[in-house]
Amino acid sequence: CYHMFECVKRPDFQKWIDAYEGKPPDFKAIFTHPDGDKFYKATLDYPACGMYRQLMEAYPDAKVLLTVRDPEKWYDSAIETIWSWRCGEQNRAHRIFEYFRKFQEQAQAFHNATMLPGVKRTDREGSIKSFKAWTETVKATVPPEKLLVFDVKEGWEPLCKFLDLPVPDEPFPQVNDKEEIKSFLTKVLIFCYIAHVVRFLLVLGVCGFFVWLGRKFL
Repeated sequence: CYHMFECVKRPDFQKWIDAYEGKPPDFKAIFTHPDGDKFYKATLDYPACGMYRQLMEAYPDAKVLLTVRDPEKWYDSAIETIWSWRCGEQNRAHRIFEYFRKFQEQAQAFHNATMLPGVKRTDREGSIKSFKAWTETVKATVPPEKLLVFDVKEGWEPLCKFLDLPVPDEPFPQVNDKEEIKSFLTKVLIFCYIAHVVRFLLVLGVCGFFVWLGRKFL
């Protein structure tokens, strides 16, 4: 399954940026496994979910899973994690690395495609309206026989029935714990701050070296 983590590890930022800017999506390249021999059978979450229409056109037999939750709780979670000051999507400190500059460009392209016009991440009311509007648009767009509106609280049964798969003999997984995400984002941000300090000291050292040379030989 192709998830945000696959996009980040590879990374596929430019391919998604191009797609969100209106270029024909190169799904074959995106969904080919890094080993070159396998093909992802499904995709979940960011950044692919914003292109569900294009994915339906490319894979007409595919089914669509629309996860839903309380919009207020969704916003509270997002603003403390992926939309927080810690995250590489938002904080300019991350831009010291080309990797994060591309990540931020992709995140903004996704935001523009999935939120109502002019809504910023700090706009609670606008973000919640966007969340609700997105949900209703997906429901109105995807044929009912290909759509499952799913709350993870429902567990395995409706999901497995929709996918024609047996129910696993194990608890429904719970990942992406909010505190774990916040801790990880903080560590990455600290690393970026350290990189800024190191760069500053290097520049300062080079400048000091040339000042010393000037005083010694001029």
